[in-house]
Amino acid sequence: MMRSRIFLNRKGVHTDMYLWIAHGILGVCLATITFLMTTIEDSSAELRNDIIQSIIDRGNNAAAAWAAYTLYGMSFVLTACLLTIYVGPGANGSGVAEIMGLLNGINYPGAIGLRTLFVKCVGTIFAVSAGLCIGKEGPLAHIGANVGAVICQLPLKGFYTLRNDVIKRQMIAAGASVGVACAFGAPIGGALFSYEISKPNTFWTFSMLWRVFAACSIGTFLLGIYSSLWLGTTFSLSDTGALKFG
Repeated sequence: MMRSRIFLNRKGVHTDMYLWIAHGILGVCLATITFLMTTIEDSSAELRNDIIQSIIDRGNNAAAAWAAYTLYGMSFVLTACLLTIYVGPGANGSGVAEIMGLLNGINYPGAIGLRTLFVKCVGTIFAVSAGLCIGKEGPLAHIGANVGAVICQLPLKGFYTLRNDVIKRQMIAAGASVGVACAFGAPIGGALFSYEISKPNTFWTFSMLWRVFAACSIGTFLLGIYSSLWLGTTFSLSDTGALKFG
């Protein structure tokens, strides 16, 4: 890159500075998306339980309660399936395998895009809210990768320098890392996640590792602030992870 004519003609444009800004935006976006998804899923589960409990309280009608529970879950799963099939087929699966392929140089059509990002977020919310035995840690890695690619296209001053294959792959890797960090509340583990699934690689550098770790830390820390404000509790590091292990 440093020997190309396009790069040499960028006088006064500091790509490294815009890369740090982009990674900061990435951490903020993923923390916000993770918090919204978790909040909506929890609210949906509470609504489902309230509906079923109200049916049970009306009388000893187990069949009606079971039917309501089943229809609630089936309608959510059906919505997620229809969105995946007809709107964003690239959102099929957990997303981790697709990101592994992309980071290792395999072209996977439809894995990255706005439709895939939308369907992955909404579909995951519906699937988890339906009560399926699935989690959102894999989807969050895929969501993060999509957000990373989208940030490269933001109409901000200097961000045109990020619109090339090298930096796009770096942002996809960083996004997957931040997604995992937000899912598990583990910034170091998130930073190492993309490096592990993409080795051996040619695009990871020491400076990139620091940027990815900074983005993971921002995402995890901001998610903790969101959770504390939502729960009305004093800010605590125990609120930093969306997925808890007792």
